[in-house]
Amino acid sequence: MVTTLTCWYMNGNVPRGQWRAGVRTTDGWQSVREPAGRYAEASLLEWGSITKGLVGTTAAVTLELERPVASYLPGVPDSEMTVGDLVRHTSGLARVPPTIRDSLVRGPYRPAVGVPLDLTTAVPLTPRGQYVYSNLGYALLGAVLDAAYGSWFDAVQEQVLRPAGIDSATLVPAASERIMPRFLGRAISPWALGASSFAAAGGLWSTFDDLCRYADWALEPGAPPSRTVSWQRDEGTRWINGEVRAAGAVIARAAGVTAVVHTLAKAPYAADAIAAALVEREALRARDA
Repeated sequence: MVTTLTCWYMNGNVPRGQWRAGVRTTDGWQSVREPAGRYAEASLLEWGSITKGLVGTTAAVTLELERPVASYLPGVPDSEMTVGDLVRHTSGLARVPPTIRDSLVRGPYRPAVGVPLDLTTAVPLTPRGQYVYSNLGYALLGAVLDAAYGSWFDAVQEQVLRPAGIDSATLVPAASERIMPRFLGRAISPWALGASSFAAAGGLWSTFDDLCRYADWALEPGAPPSRTVSWQRDEGTRWINGEVRAAGAVIARAAGVTAVVHTLAKAPYAADAIAAALVEREALRARDA
């Protein structure tokens, strides 16, 4: 992640627009950009698919990864698909089912609000064991945790949120609490992920400080691999990111530096680019010190 991106931030081209970031080095957390604009007017921001990190960890530490999903959810078409396949994105399931479609008028997850996940849509499209990133897979993993514990979110609170010291996490925040960009003077409405059967794939909201607390907990020195079981790895970098309707977020760790970035109304993966640049900048500072 870090080595493949041009570090335009270090060259003085600080990206415009609304974003917030912090970096953690051996000296502790440092704020890169203080809250301003919408970040100063509201308190809760979207994690998007970073939510999967908490759900994957909860499944990894409480369930048997080689146990068939069908043993929890008999309506699943594939009897060989395992819990571990869902955690690792190797189930062969599509990114989203055919019922979830992009729309300029309606949010794609609106049809899934208030209704159970349609298990009949969990039909693999690629061979089991092959990596295919899947929101459907994590929605199904949430349903497995619901079957095992009554509520996937309660299980996540017990296994991750409380141990990490996170107390602001929610799935459906009040409109006044949501950090969202404005268009023509009005706040853009977020996707209804948290109220849908896809909440476990990307529905979490919290304060920026609590997003940083999750980064600390997941990346704590000596922490078990289960804390980052669903994260991505490349050339010594570990990261997890999320993209939703009008926001992006990333936690990235490399060269002894952790960066947490959240952006509003920017190009896809802008948060990743900013995080990569910040990690490289701090690593160079440490090398030259």
